[in-house]
Amino acid sequence: MATRKSQILFIGFGHLAKSLLSPNLRKNYLIHYINSKKSICSVKDKKIIKKLDYNYDYIFLLIRPDVFKKIGGDFQFFMNNKPTIISCMAGVSTSSISQKLNSKKVIRIMPNIMAKKSLSQTYIYSKNKKIIDKNFKDLISSFGSTIFTNNEDDINVATAVFGSGPAFIAYIINTYLIAAKKLSSKSKIKDFDLIKLFQNVLELNNSSEDLERFVMAIASKKGTTQAGVKYLKSQNIKKTIYTTLDRAYKRAKELSVEKKSTK
Repeated sequence: MATRKSQILFIGFGHLAKSLLSPNLRKNYLIHYINSKKSICSVKDKKIIKKLDYNYDYIFLLIRPDVFKKIGGDFQFFMNNKPTIISCMAGVSTSSISQKLNSKKVIRIMPNIMAKKSLSQTYIYSKNKKIIDKNFKDLISSFGSTIFTNNEDDINVATAVFGSGPAFIAYIINTYLIAAKKLSSKSKIKDFDLIKLFQNVLELNNSSEDLERFVMAIASKKGTTQAGVKYLKSQNIKKTIYTTLDRAYKRAKELSVEKKSTK
């Protein structure tokens, strides 16, 4: 007799939701999602499912916080099996979700778009430690590595650093690529070679201390590297990066406050 696959419902099916569909998740779980016409479809073949018992084990909240504020109460329709609610929403507390859905089985996670290749670093928080069981851990490990925290505000930090971070890093790398190719109109520098450069630097360095030493080793006195690093420091690049992360973090906290003020 075949073992029953755990059933998952994705509420919201945007970029993050699609990135969570790692090969392991597709293989080991029965996954449905709600499409733009509010029909429930199978991830496997995208066909609309007409007969359902709503016997879900896990429900992922992958919608914007403002959408949840407006229609979140409607999702109680899917609570027949008392599923574990897994929220990927920025700034919406477990308490707010519990109240809206009348459920104590709520977990907040913050994965990122690299989950599709099982490369996400996913932060996890729940007041209810009993639901952080082996089945849940197996599920979340489909996305990559996991970091558990007892402080819910860490999810807001993770939203800025790990959730939004890939976009910030991609922006910085792309800016470097564009600048490198502008140095000479006859340049034959290729994107692949420059991206490989970033990968190689990270391959050699595993900490802030490593990176500091790496810079110092290359930046010889009165050389080309020192000239460039000196300019970076004069432009206060560290403050720019910090402010970028701080604004993302504060926005996550603002979303939490906005959610509370509209209850």
